[in-house]
Amino acid sequence: RVPWVTVSTGKRACLGELLARSELFLFFTSLLQKFTFQAPPNTTLSLQYKLGIAVGPQPYKICAVPR
Repeated sequence: RVPWVTVSTGKRACLGELLARSELFLFFTSLLQKFTFQAPPNTTLSLQYKLGIAVGPQPYKICAVPR
């Protein structure tokens, strides 16, 4: 058993991370409540992906229509 405990034991975390996560949740929830997201007229969205260091979606455009 160690007779002393260092200050830096445990998981490190940013003090503002919890606030940032809740703010992002509220922001995106507000967007989803106020807008309908859809593809532009006469276009289809592709489910193909782009390979790189990480796998990501192909670039595409969407329309945000007020409800």
